[in-house]
Amino acid sequence: MKSVLILSKWNAGAVALAAEQLRARGLRSVLISEIPDTPHRDRCDDHVVVDWDGENLSTLITRLDRRGIVPTAVVNLIEPLLPWQGGLIRHYGLPGAGAGFDVLASKTLVRERMRDLGLSAIRFCGDPAEADFFPAIVKPSRDSTASRLVRRVNDLAELRAYRDHVAARGLGDTEMITEEYLPGVEFSVDGPVVDGRFHPVLAVEKPDHDDVRHHDAGLRVHPPQRDHVRDGVRVLTGMISTFCSDLGLDQLWLHVEGRADEDGRTELVEINPRFGGGMYPTAIQEIGGIDPAEAVVAMSLGEFTLDRLGPPRDRAVIGWVDVEADELGRVEIGVTEDELRELPGVIAAVVVDGYQVTDLEQENYFLRFAITADSVEQLRARVADVLGVVDGWRVT
Repeated sequence: MKSVLILSKWNAGAVALAAEQLRARGLRSVLISEIPDTPHRDRCDDHVVVDWDGENLSTLITRLDRRGIVPTAVVNLIEPLLPWQGGLIRHYGLPGAGAGFDVLASKTLVRERMRDLGLSAIRFCGDPAEADFFPAIVKPSRDSTASRLVRRVNDLAELRAYRDHVAARGLGDTEMITEEYLPGVEFSVDGPVVDGRFHPVLAVEKPDHDDVRHHDAGLRVHPPQRDHVRDGVRVLTGMISTFCSDLGLDQLWLHVEGRADEDGRTELVEINPRFGGGMYPTAIQEIGGIDPAEAVVAMSLGEFTLDRLGPPRDRAVIGWVDVEADELGRVEIGVTEDELRELPGVIAAVVVDGYQVTDLEQENYFLRFAITADSVEQLRARVADVLGVVDGWRVT
């Protein structure tokens, strides 16, 4: 029984988007997740449960064999599951992302390779005792998603206190990396990697970024508005192409985050082997004319070609906002997605009434919306209109 595996952890992984694309191709989807009653199981044709933290690859393969499931591809949009994805690809001889794929599973390995290639001068270390550069960003090197456990620290005392905090939550064994904090403006670039070359289709400036928790906050804008950010996009794109060529990467989508300052320094923040979350797929389709979920499925099958990329579409400005709850509890919001889509410029909206906030160490977005406009000024005015409509939300 030939199937395409969709890997999911913490109920994440764009399962619905991937399953929809596989169904459109007439392919059978098998969800692999650690949650027996995950709400995504009905989206797929089959479901296999695996304990990502307590079991190993051979156990999963045995479970698939006993069920008669023969994978023809693996779709994975979760960074912590990259080693599982790589292991499945190698075991079954499936289309993959190249010999250097495993490097992407570790932010430390990425930093080391970028340094060895002469592409980055950022200071970093795995041992807090070795940190002599502040301010710094501390975050998981492997087990990361939704900015989970990411924190800015201003001195060694704060770094040690935060590591103690992580340990007190029972996460002391989490592999962490401490990196030099980069001044300037954060931005992101999304696009496919084909034959070792990165092809950007969407560049986004983040003028309101949360530089303490390193969460996306406020407005994100395409195209980038400041000259040094536009220059940073060009520089980072070249750096990532060199990195991908060195690793022999292919048939892979990257969401790359960087920073650029007015003095001309551009540095990598991190590389995510997936498309950006939230409203990124909407923006990619609006600007690049390509569905990133369809592209990822094509890549998993080894079928993606550059002729799928069309010329950028004529949109003066597109922006989006994610609204995050900052306290534990249940979010109540008295507005619907249809009501928001009726407002000027709104092209997409996601409202999660009843969103449960259980952990403040990660992003907790319960509202997202994307807007087009003729200028950034008009864009911000339209954002204010939307936020005015949803001003009555609360956490109970």
